[in-house]
Amino acid sequence: MRPSLFLLTLLLSLPAHAERPKIALVLSGGGAKGAAHVGVIRVLEQHRIPVDIVTGTSMGAYVAGMYALGLDATELERQLLALDWNQGYQDKVGRDQLSLRRKRQNDEFLLRTDIGIDEHWRLSLPDGFFQGQAMGALLRKSTLNLPGLDSFDDLPIPFRAVATNMETVTPVVLKEGNLATAMQASMSVPGVLQPVEIDEHLLADGGVVNNMPVDVARSLGADIIIAVDIGDAMLSRQQLDGALAMISQLTNYLTRSSTERQIALMSADDILITPAIEGIGVGDFALMPEAIRRGEAAALALLPRLQGLALSEADYYAYQSDKLDRRAKLQRADAVYLDRIEVVNRSRLSDKVVRDVLGVVPGRFHQTKDLEDGVRRLYALDAFERVSYRIEEEEGEQLLRVQTSEKGWGPGFVDLKFALEDDFSNRSNYEIGAQFRRTNVNMLGGEWLLETTFGSNKRLASEIYTPIVTDYDAFWKLRGEYEQRRRNFFFEPDEPQAELFRPLTNLEFDYTTWRLNTELGYNLRPWSELAFGVQGLLGDIEARNIDRRLKVDSVGPYLRFGYDTLDNVFFPTRGAAVEIQLGYYRNGLEVDGGRERITGLDYELELLRPYRRDRHTFIGKLALGGSSAEQEVPVFARSLGGLFNLSGYQRDQLNGRYSGFGGLLYHYRWFDNDFGAFRSPVYLGGSLERGGVWNTGAEVSWESALMAASVFIGVDTNWGPLYLAYGQGEGDKSSVYLYFGNLFSF
Repeated sequence: MRPSLFLLTLLLSLPAHAERPKIALVLSGGGAKGAAHVGVIRVLEQHRIPVDIVTGTSMGAYVAGMYALGLDATELERQLLALDWNQGYQDKVGRDQLSLRRKRQNDEFLLRTDIGIDEHWRLSLPDGFFQGQAMGALLRKSTLNLPGLDSFDDLPIPFRAVATNMETVTPVVLKEGNLATAMQASMSVPGVLQPVEIDEHLLADGGVVNNMPVDVARSLGADIIIAVDIGDAMLSRQQLDGALAMISQLTNYLTRSSTERQIALMSADDILITPAIEGIGVGDFALMPEAIRRGEAAALALLPRLQGLALSEADYYAYQSDKLDRRAKLQRADAVYLDRIEVVNRSRLSDKVVRDVLGVVPGRFHQTKDLEDGVRRLYALDAFERVSYRIEEEEGEQLLRVQTSEKGWGPGFVDLKFALEDDFSNRSNYEIGAQFRRTNVNMLGGEWLLETTFGSNKRLASEIYTPIVTDYDAFWKLRGEYEQRRRNFFFEPDEPQAELFRPLTNLEFDYTTWRLNTELGYNLRPWSELAFGVQGLLGDIEARNIDRRLKVDSVGPYLRFGYDTLDNVFFPTRGAAVEIQLGYYRNGLEVDGGRERITGLDYELELLRPYRRDRHTFIGKLALGGSSAEQEVPVFARSLGGLFNLSGYQRDQLNGRYSGFGGLLYHYRWFDNDFGAFRSPVYLGGSLERGGVWNTGAEVSWESALMAASVFIGVDTNWGPLYLAYGQGEGDKSSVYLYFGNLFSF
């Protein structure tokens, strides 16, 4: 009886069924190579292998986080390949999203240096080449505004991400909070993407300190580890052929060392999968489908060992059902009802400015697109290094918490310009310039500008600009400007002007003027404004080769309307641009010891409209200008000449009181030159142009206008357009142009 009783007691003490081991999936970092993880997950799912814990670093943290959300391999692949990962490294707001004011500044000073001047007038630089704004938007799109979690254990699969504390260079395990923010912290490559601040710690990519977090999975209670290593191998002696290769070798060493330390923690029961990722770089996002295939092949090669972890169909069905139930309980949707909005504003701008520009109203549903559009409007102010938001649940309410961080390397910024046009014959035109912009001089986001330009023309300007309402609809501006500019005038012998300058009828004039204007304006839309102002001008006009200097002055009101939705000022494919200015000025001109004053209407109109079909774009341009105040020499002169502005003639060769120009420019986008983070497309094309300048209104006619044409090859670079072109005007006017920079737009 005693042996029987002992056996019965032992049987009763055993569980109803033996518990299976807890399996953890550990995913390493490696940029685009991280797509291989999806192939591994597909094999696990196909063979009913459960995952109870998932950890990851960098791109491994992204795949792990999305898998922890409950996405299966098919959903993961679809989402991973649908995202434009290169866009995550393009923080600059598209031109069509900028305000009209910022477009004008950027078009003139194209060399955006990101050089900052701090409060103590010292040079300062950003912490990363990219600020992470675009990457943050991409990750929020992935998670569909999942609210912050008290613990990542509440996900369908418990999840952890690893980042690096940049102050102490130690690993930080992210186990709670906003999932998108945690993934971004783990993915922010130092020096490339700016670190993410969480709980007052600056966090960046965890690859250097722990690229394959086996220890983290073990600390969560994992019995069996399935680790996927996609790290790069060390370079050979032959591959160490330059400075970049040396830097890459050091980076490989650090990440490889951390991975090897984690591999040493694995037991004989654990499984290490190493996909063959040779030939796929961290930025080769176009090769992600191939990486998925290689990950699948590597997992299939170890299938005999993996199958020992497989569940029965019934048990795997129960596992999947539980995971789907947990996924369904997550508040993850493309539309969210917002009870409250909280602004965490780390800038000089007022909270009301942030709220008004964001444009999100509590007490209603908002699509993710609405929230992202508001964030882009804030970021387009060019006052912040990063704007982000999170959905939080507090006291039963849905809270939108918007965080703004002012650029830490400001508040002053320097941008540059360089332009060159050489016709290889008579004249070269060039300009070199700089702009200093002091941002947020008041709580409404006012600016102080200082601009200087040297070269063929010279200019020094200072400007104060400020919105006068928090939604940026209205503004006030005060601008002072000094300018020197050379102009050519042709006078017929029987014209009254010729009497002043006999015996010459072809004269070069140097215009030296001081100008002050102030205006009040209203932004009809971010890309359109209407302004009323008053302008005053003093200066002199000196005729070269003869001893003649004319004193000039002008004062009067003006009305200005601007509209610009072009996607690119030099190679536009969509949108339109219109600029109209009407002024009523009283102009004074000193002639033969006396001062002659004439009041008249001054007008300028410019219209540009592209029409695109596939890779072909036609751009029409119309420009008109004139003044009814007909004095011997115009105070406000118009010019033609130069590439696409009566090609074949020298830049500003033709000057007069009136001008008219019409042109049709054709672009063919020959090839894209897509380098991922930036593009430099190459174009072929040509233009047909007709225009003229006239000294009196009676001379203006279509018949007296001049014809011109051009053919060109052009490259749209980050520093401005580069053209090699040939222009032909009427008669013997022809030029070969080398054109670079942003001085002359179409």
